[in-house]
Formats: sequence, structure tokens, C-alpha cells
Amino acid sequence: MKRRYEILAVFIIFGAFSSFAQREGTIRKEETAKNDSLAAWYEKTLRLGGITVTGRAADKKVTVEKTSINPSASVSSATGSVLEVLRSSSAVTVDGSGQVSIRGNGNVLILVDGVPTTLDGLGSIPAANVQSIDIVTSPDAKYDAEGTGGIISITSKRQTQEAFTAMASVNYGFNNFVNGNLAMSYNVGKWGVRLNYNGRHEKDRIESELHRRILQSGNGIDQLIEATRRNNLHNIGLNVNYKLTKQDVVTLDVKAGFPRMNNYQTFHNHYVTSGVASDKLRQTDITFNREMLEGSLNYKHVFEPGKQEVSTSASFSAINGHRPSYYYEANKMVQRSKSSGRPRIATWQLDYLAMLGKGKLETGVKMTYRQNNIDHKMYEYDDAVKDWTLSILLSNDLRHREYIPAAYIMYSSKLNDNLSCKAGLRFEYSRTTLKNDKDHLDEAANCYFVAPNLVLNYRISDPWQLSLGLSRRISRPTYPQLNPYINLIDNDTYETGNIHLKPEKANKVDFSYSYAGQSLKVNGNAYFNYTQDYINQIVYIDISPSGDEGGPLVMTYINGDQYLNSGVEHNIRWSALRWLGVDAGCNVFYTKSRGVGGDLQSPTQGVTFRNEGWTNNNSATLNIMPLKGMTIQAQYFVTTPQYFPQFTTKTIHYCNLGIRQQLPKKGLTFSALLTDVFNTRRWDISSDNPVYSLVNNSKNRSRIFWLGISWNFHSYKPIGGAKKQEENRSVIRLGE
Repeated sequence: MKRRYEILAVFIIFGAFSSFAQREGTIRKEETAKNDSLAAWYEKTLRLGGITVTGRAADKKVTVEKTSINPSASVSSATGSVLEVLRSSSAVTVDGSGQVSIRGNGNVLILVDGVPTTLDGLGSIPAANVQSIDIVTSPDAKYDAEGTGGIISITSKRQTQEAFTAMASVNYGFNNFVNGNLAMSYNVGKWGVRLNYNGRHEKDRIESELHRRILQSGNGIDQLIEATRRNNLHNIGLNVNYKLTKQDVVTLDVKAGFPRMNNYQTFHNHYVTSGVASDKLRQTDITFNREMLEGSLNYKHVFEPGKQEVSTSASFSAINGHRPSYYYEANKMVQRSKSSGRPRIATWQLDYLAMLGKGKLETGVKMTYRQNNIDHKMYEYDDAVKDWTLSILLSNDLRHREYIPAAYIMYSSKLNDNLSCKAGLRFEYSRTTLKNDKDHLDEAANCYFVAPNLVLNYRISDPWQLSLGLSRRISRPTYPQLNPYINLIDNDTYETGNIHLKPEKANKVDFSYSYAGQSLKVNGNAYFNYTQDYINQIVYIDISPSGDEGGPLVMTYINGDQYLNSGVEHNIRWSALRWLGVDAGCNVFYTKSRGVGGDLQSPTQGVTFRNEGWTNNNSATLNIMPLKGMTIQAQYFVTTPQYFPQFTTKTIHYCNLGIRQQLPKKGLTFSALLTDVFNTRRWDISSDNPVYSLVNNSKNRSRIFWLGISWNFHSYKPIGGAKKQEENRSVIRLGE
């Protein structure tokens, strides 16, 4: 009942805003002619240390398809993490391991400059080199059909100014966090070149607790876990843009990254087995070494500007990974492993665009190839022979391949003065194979998928617009979800995949309204997502060698029977005063999951999960500009319990405070940031089912004081002598 009153209160508040909006809309109509005559002048922009400086009329319009985030406008970008910037959207939630969900669905496709990446997380993408982040909730047919939750599309910074520009920045978080960025751009004649470097060093400490009880036997384990995580990252990027002629442009993008992460954990284990208590001390020392290379080559030919063009692109993303791991009991090494992985993604795409009457036709074909080769060897120390022996059970040599040819066609048109439409259809076929030599495994799966999309926009009056979006999406099982072999997390926790997983398929409906006034902008979205064969992670208790239920905790994946996700999201931006701005977002959604795991031959046979509930994800940003060039920013985030198939999280809330002072004539910017002011950000989950109960709590160093400085050489100068306009200080841009 309390939750219903909360939802009712939200609608009352937005109703009040709507009343104010109607009054403001009358004023707006009187100024329409004046604004239209100045539109072209307002659209001119300049770059100030990565911050877009733009006129008020250049604010992005609201669409039902996506929300854009401007990383440079958020003081949280000083942490160097894209994840921290993403938290400013009420559509996004981030779990304790850094995995992102959109509106409660974690099956999200990540694109960097329009192409898929082999990176398995957003933590390796430096925020300093990101121009914008699009959270695409209702993708059209031009996008890959992958990602039932949606798409996070990251666009890197490009050279947009004439002549030579440079930028350098460094941010220090007391006392073991530092990141820096150096970028140089040159744009003259037919050439545009941008070269950038980003480095990051982090030393974090995580303290966790895990308590597990088997209800029938009473057996259980209590763990106190202390972890020290060291993370070093170096990224280099090159972008080259060359105009062959006025109609022909070639673009080359190359990125190289060298992430190194060491995780040293100490487990203080207390066991209760058949009423007998025992203790064990265990340590793990795991290092993730990776070399990442990504590149894309694009060519565009314009037959007639604004009417007809063709483009083709090829991309390649690869990682070479090495993971040496060492496992100790009572300070004595008992196991060690050596792993290597080589994920690859290659794509080729051909697109054609033509204006047909009042509409636009887009069509194209694409080929995507994915692969991963794993060579994992686990060794155990044999006291009898005083030597290391290879563990056949814990070793594997799996090879994964996936081929996805696709074709799409899409047409968009303005049907009349108030109504516009975009409709598309995408066809995808996929073939996935899994092979290894150890068990002579040879599995293959084929899938045909049709993904239609429809977007209708209706302009009620000048500031008001209604939109409807329909789409269909697919999430194919990833390599970790398919890998049937055991990945040892610790002596009491295993992770394994499921080679029999099927793709999950989702049908999505979005309905939105938007109001875009001079000082008030409101976007509301009601959405419904029904997913079949939902891929989700479950946990079960393995049978110990003695035959009781005191074995390890095993995490694996199954297809759920049903997953429903629906909710209402609102975003407000108010900027009536030149020295004050407010961005607020509220996303209330309901999730319901049902499923039964495994067949008679599967260890998950009979494992059931049922969970449902309401989640409220809120974000608010207050911008105060008391002096010229100064911004004081306060951010507050609240996420009420989230309901995953087997687990429920506790409420998360925290606050960030920051200040930034720009000296445009000197090209200098100084910043200070305190993250998690009240030290309240933590990750707490629990599970209570007929088989076992589990509680897991985790806390890392989230309250950090950051100091930063950046220097811009020439990049504070307007393009083409354009007059400087008011800075767009919005963190969230509603729509495009």
C-alpha cells in the first residue's frame, strides 16, 4: 500500500509540473517566430575541454527511442569511469560487480562508435574520451537485434575544430586512485586527426560477508572475505578523417588497451557440517592480463547532399587474455591455474540511404562473426607424490564460434504537419558452435529471428508531443553462459555454463509524452517488456562426495519460463534561473520471473525460482552557477530493492558533491569531487527459497575525495569565429 501512495505522489508532482508547462506553452507560442529566425545561429557550437557550449534552443529533443548523457557535464566523470556517469540515468542500474541493467534487464548490447566490442564491461572505457552515451530503449531496425534490455551506445570524441588543439587532464582520488588523459587534434584542409591517451590506476579494498544455510540438513558456511583489487589501465586511440572529395569521406578508428587487474582475496571460512564446526583460511591471487585492439574503417559516398548516399564499414575487435591464478590454504599453495582466452568480433556492413518524396529509405546488410578460444589448465598439489598434477575435471579447451548474417529495411516519413512515422524490419540468422578436444564436444545451434520496429510521433502543439514505439529484440547466449566447464571462484563456489541455453526473445512496447518549453522540459515513458526463455543466473547446492547437501555453491544459467517487466519513467529538467538548474529522474518498474531448471540428467533439475516486486530507481542533479565559469553540482541516487530471479537486493542510496571552476581565457579547469558523501553505497543481496537461505553483503571504498585539473590549448576558441553561447549544463539530454 505504501508503494502505491509513492507512485500516486509521483503522478501528483508531475501533474503540477504539467500545469506549469501549459502556462509556459502559451508564452512559447508567442515567441515561436523569433526563435525560428535564430535557429541556425543557435545551432553553432564550440568545444570547451570536452564540454558542449551551445545555445538554449539547441537542447536535444525528446524521443521515445533513447536518452543521451553528456559525460563532460557531470563532475562524476572525474572518477574516469563510464559507469559513474551512467548512474545519472534513472533507466540504468549497476550491480555490485559493475554489470549494467536497463529498466531491470541485464541483457544489454554495448556498442562503441556503432560497433560491438569484446570488452566484457564498461569499466575499461575511459570517460575522458567519450563524447556522448546513448541509452537506446527502443532501437530501430538499423541496430543489431541483440540486447533484450536495450543498447548502450558510446560515441568517442572527434576532431571538430580547425587547426591544432590539445587537452591534458589529471584527476587524483585520495589516496590510491588516479587517472589522466592527453588528447591532440589536427584539422586542416581534407585531413582531421585525433590522437589520445588515457591511463588509470586504482587500488581498492572490498570487504564482504556470505552466510549460507541448507534448510533440510542444517549445514552451512559463514565467510568473511577481504579483497585488495589493483587495476592499471592504459588506452591509446587514433581517429583519422580524410575527405577524398566533397562527396567521399574515409574514416579510420584504431584503439589499443592494456588492462591489468589483480585481485587478492582472503577467505575466513566457518563450516557447520552434521553439527560439527570447523574453520579454514583460504587465499586466492588472480591476475587478469589483457591486450585489446579494436579498429574500424568507414567509407561514405554522397551522391546528392541530403538526398542519397551509400556507406560501408568493416570493424575488428580482439582481446588476448592471460590469467595466472594461485590458491592457498593456511598460507600453503594447493592449486594453481593458467588460462588464456582470445575473443574476437569482426563485422562488415553496407548501408544505403535515399530520400523518397517526403520520406527517407534506409536499407543495408551486415555480417557479424564472433569467436573465443579458451585454454584453461588447473593443477592441484599431490602430497603423496610431492608434485603438481593436472586436474582433468577443472581444465578445458573450449572453442566457440558464432555467425550472424543480417539485412534490414526502414522507412521514415512525416505524414502531415503533426504526425511522423518510422517503420522497419530486420532479418537475422545465427549459427553457434561449441567444440573441444577433451570430451570430443561438437554442439551446434541455429536460430532465425525477425525484428520489426515501429515509431509514431504526434505533435499535439508546439511544445507537446506523444510517441509510440514497438520493437522486438533477441539476446543470444554468450560464451560464459554456454561454457559447460567449471570455473573455480573459491573452494566453496563454482561457476559453470549451460550448453543447452536457448536465445531469449522480447516484445517491447513504449509510450511516451514530452514537453519542451523554454525553461522546463519533461519526458514521461510507460513501457512493457515480455520476454520468452529469459536467460538468468541461478544458484544451487552441489552434492558433496559424502552424499550430503554440504557441497559447493554452484552458479549456472538456465532459461526461465516467464519474465515480465513494466513501468513508468519520468525525467524533468528545469532551468528557469541562469544560476540554477535541476535534472531529476524517477523510474518505477515491476518485474516478475518464473522458472524451473534442468531436465532429469541436469544437476539443476527441480531448481525453481519465483520472484517479483516493484523497484523505484531515482536520480537527481542540482547545478548551481554562482560565479562565471563555476558550477557546483550535487547528485543523489536512490534505488529501492531489486528483484532478480533468485535474489533480492536491499535499498541503495548515496550522494556526490562536486565543484568545477573554468578559466576559459586560460584554458584551465579545476575540479573537486567527493563521491558517496555519507559512505552509504554498498551491495547487499539475499535469497530465501525452499532449499537454502543466503545473505551476501559487500562494501568497497566508495567515499573518495578527488582533485582534478585540465588544460586546453586552443580548444576554447569558437569554431569559425562563432559567438560564444550559453553552456549546456544538462547531464541528461532527453532524446536526441
